[in-house]
Amino acid sequence: MVQILVLAAVALFLFWRLRSVLGSRQGFEKNTVSTEDIKVNKKENKADSKENKADSNVIELKANEVNEEIADYVEINSPAFDALSEMKKVEKGWLVSHFVSGAKMAYEQILMAFEKGDLQTIKKMTSDEVCESFKTVIDERANKGITIEAEFGGVRDIRIKEVLFNKKNLEAKIKIIFQCELSYSVKDQDGKILEGGSDKIKKQRDIWTFSRKMTTDLPNWYLIKTE
Repeated sequence: MVQILVLAAVALFLFWRLRSVLGSRQGFEKNTVSTEDIKVNKKENKADSKENKADSNVIELKANEVNEEIADYVEINSPAFDALSEMKKVEKGWLVSHFVSGAKMAYEQILMAFEKGDLQTIKKMTSDEVCESFKTVIDERANKGITIEAEFGGVRDIRIKEVLFNKKNLEAKIKIIFQCELSYSVKDQDGKILEGGSDKIKKQRDIWTFSRKMTTDLPNWYLIKTE
């Protein structure tokens, strides 16, 4: 019995010492940092690290002074490049690509109109001087009883050779080199083939100059010279 009391006294003494060291908790104590706070802090830290990383990778690039739309057709720093740049400044929205596309269509239409003797179509798209030169050849064919049967095979190459722009009167001139293929037959008044044939393909190269006054309401370019 005495031993039991001694052990109980020892246990009570140890419990009292342990409580004084660790302290006690009274009821429900709120955590100073919640799990939501931890999540928020993690997101903020992650965002800060990404922002810092992004900032460290930022490289300031100088504005590209080269107009790529022009550089697709002519050499950079060439007179043609400078002239086309001035034309684009004068007439906002004007594109070299649109001009080249239109010139390609005009080339086919004028060329085929010439082969067929369609002077009315030629008049609408050329200067008086060029129209007259085409008319002379067409009349000579008619006088000799020669007819042309032609089929356009497509433009194989198109390049801008020269560009001139007058800043005073805003007149622009663009010289283009065309290379195309076409099949044609030259027949006499009896229908006999004098040259070519439906199964023969002719490769043709022309240098044409188109002109237009920039900023005008009329978007059409006119053929003013052939070489």
